[in-house]
Amino acid sequence: MERMNERSEEMATKVNNLILYGIYKVLGAGAKGLGNSIGEELLNTMMEEYGLNFEGSSDPQELLNRFTEVMINTFGFAENGEIDVDGNKVTLKLENPMDLYALQLLEKKGMKPVLYPMANAIAVAIKKFSGKNVLIKEIRVNEKHVEVDMLILG
Repeated sequence: MERMNERSEEMATKVNNLILYGIYKVLGAGAKGLGNSIGEELLNTMMEEYGLNFEGSSDPQELLNRFTEVMINTFGFAENGEIDVDGNKVTLKLENPMDLYALQLLEKKGMKPVLYPMANAIAVAIKKFSGKNVLIKEIRVNEKHVEVDMLILG
């Protein structure tokens, strides 16, 4: 087999997905405990390095739209995405996210995803601008999409 001359984004993403899958497989439900720490680091990076800012508004939908814009337009994490706020219910919908392969592998092996870094970053963001905790209720994976249901507590 011939070595690739350049590292491709596609290959890097696939390798990272396999690493994520391995972490899920080893830690199982224990991976859930990593969520806040990973979410906080992801959010801090988006704010410090990519210009995400929550200043000037207290409207959760507007603030989460800013998050989505950085996540999609700057990070290129998914082809498309949206965050819907309905009272205390928040739903993250992503089309073809980078980690879809790892999540599909989990489901193929009969494991339900318990950690979703972008949702964890959203939970940290909500805590940051509202002071309220967020429960990640369900992560749904299908052929081309990931949807995460969250509940704002308090």
